[in-house]
Amino acid sequence: MKKIILSFILGIFLVGCTSTNNRLVLESLENRIPDDNFYFIRGIDRDRSLSTNIRYRGIVYSDKLKEEKSFAGIQIALENMDELWKYEDDFVRQYENALAYPRATRPIRENAKKIFGDDIVVYVDFPMIWDLKGQADFIEENIGKETDEIANAMAYIDIFVEDIRKVDIDEYKKKLFNLHEGLYRKYNYDVDINMDLQDRKYLTYEEIEKNIFYLYKDEPKIKELLKKLKKRENLSSKELGYLLDNFAEYFDSTEIPSILFQVRKRHTNYKEINAHRFDRR
Repeated sequence: MKKIILSFILGIFLVGCTSTNNRLVLESLENRIPDDNFYFIRGIDRDRSLSTNIRYRGIVYSDKLKEEKSFAGIQIALENMDELWKYEDDFVRQYENALAYPRATRPIRENAKKIFGDDIVVYVDFPMIWDLKGQADFIEENIGKETDEIANAMAYIDIFVEDIRKVDIDEYKKKLFNLHEGLYRKYNYDVDINMDLQDRKYLTYEEIEKNIFYLYKDEPKIKELLKKLKKRENLSSKELGYLLDNFAEYFDSTEIPSILFQVRKRHTNYKEINAHRFDRR
C-alpha cells in the first residue's frame, strides 16, 4: 500500500515538474515572439539515460505554424532548464525556418501540380539547410532573374495512375525533365526529384487517413472529405489533392508495384533520366 501511495505522489510530482518546465519554455518563446500562440504537441519528456546530456525533450507548435500548414515544429532539447536562455536564439531560428517551410516548398508543389495534376503527393526535404528562411527569401526575391547563387532541395513526388503497366515512360520522363528545368531556370532552384508512379487502387481511405498530419485531421474540410472517401464517394482531383497536400511525408510505396523516376542537375535531356520498375507482387 505504501508503494502505491509513494508512486501516486511521485506521479503527481513529475506531472507538476513537466507543467512547470513547459510553462518556462513557452514563456521564453512568447517573450521573443509575442505575436503568436505557442503550445506543446509533445513533452517535455524527461530523459534519464546516461548516454546523452540532453535531459528535456519536446516539440512546440503554434497557431501561425498551423495556419501556414507547416509540418515542422520547434524541437526542444535542453541539458538544464536553468540555462534555458542559452537556447532562445536557436528556438527563434527553428521557428523562422518552420514558417518558411511552406514558402520554400510552394514553387515545387504548384509547378508539379500544373504538370501532373492536383491529386499528387509532393513532399520536400531540406536535410542540410541551416537557414531555410534565407533560402525561401532568396527564391521569392529572384524569380525570373539570373543569379550566381542557387537554392537546393530534395523532392519526392507520388503520382497515382490506373495501371502502371500501361504508362508511357518517355512521356513521364519529359514531364519530369520539364519540371526540373522550369524550377531551375525560373526560380534558381536545383531540385533533386524522386518521382514514384503507383496504381491508384493502393491509395485507399485507410492509407490517406493514416498519412495526413495528425494536427490537421480535425479540420472541418478534411473531416468532410475523409467522410466522403470512407463512404466510397468519388472525390474530384482537387478534393483528393487537398487531402494529399496534408501528407507530412511521401507515400510509402515500399511494398507495392511502382516505377521510380529520378532527375538530377547533371541531366541535360529527358532521355538521361533513370526509370526503375519495382514489381513487389
